[in-house]
Amino acid sequence: MMNKKAGQADTIKRMVLILLGIIAALVLAIVLTVGAAAIDAEDPVYINGKLVAAFQYNGDPREVWVQCTISRVDDLFAEEQVGDLLTNAPTFTTGRNICEFPIDLEPGTYKVRLYVRERNEGAVRLAAFIKNFEIV
Repeated sequence: MMNKKAGQADTIKRMVLILLGIIAALVLAIVLTVGAAAIDAEDPVYINGKLVAAFQYNGDPREVWVQCTISRVDDLFAEEQVGDLLTNAPTFTTGRNICEFPIDLEPGTYKVRLYVRERNEGAVRLAAFIKNFEIV
């Protein structure tokens, strides 16, 4: 009879530990995404030899780097990187912020990865976006 109670107690301890682990993971996910919630990216457009990316930012002015990796997408599984560009370190202010990336692109479908990082020695990533666009 003592073994049955000990087994039940161990099961309860395991369940409590699992529940605490799940709660800790949820809290960590929330903490890691709080900074990214202040930045949102619009769909990029290609105009006159430049890829133009617009970001909505809600926060205090912040000096950032914006990296843009562009890949041409020929079909569902074929992707070829055609550009890896970095902005001239704009300062994001509250509202709409525009970044331009000069690059020659042919008509087709493209995938863009945009990375917003703090402009400092640690270069903490503030946000990352994957967007698609098409040139006709």
